[in-house]
Amino acid sequence: MEQSRRDVMRISSGLALAFSAGILKPSDVFGQQTPWGSDWNGAVYSAKSLEAFVYAMNGDTTTPNTPRTVTQRGQVPGLSLAKENDLIIDAPELAENGTNVPVTLTSNIPHTDFIALIADHNPNPVCVGFNVLPGTEPFYSIRIKVAETSAIIAVARSGGKWYYTLKDITVMLGGCLG
Repeated sequence: MEQSRRDVMRISSGLALAFSAGILKPSDVFGQQTPWGSDWNGAVYSAKSLEAFVYAMNGDTTTPNTPRTVTQRGQVPGLSLAKENDLIIDAPELAENGTNVPVTLTSNIPHTDFIALIADHNPNPVCVGFNVLPGTEPFYSIRIKVAETSAIIAVARSGGKWYYTLKDITVMLGGCLG
């Protein structure tokens, strides 16, 4: 036990020294760009709108990140409304408490490789994103917080194109008061 702890300290100290000296980059050690975006923890999950989310997932972090409501949707290249029953959100239309809203996402779009959920009026709208492994069914059941009455948006990527669908949820008691 003691020897393995020493080994971990020795390796982490060496990596920290190499990173700070500029000898190594984190991508050299931990791998190249991930398939879910160029800045998965920054621009993607801090996106304030569906449009900013799609741009960030495509690697563009220079697009303005401003909130928009459902009625003001802009046009984003490669983003289109999903056909009926291609992308399904199963959630209650009336949520008594916004802190615990059950949502089920299903994509019937062939070759879906990513699926996410966005709550339009939350302070941080992007709730969750899933990489869909090849050969698996894109079906997820989760519970989210919804700040106020708004639309929740399911967005899926297939073949480099993005598809979305909306569902309005009325919240009786707010969940994200920040």
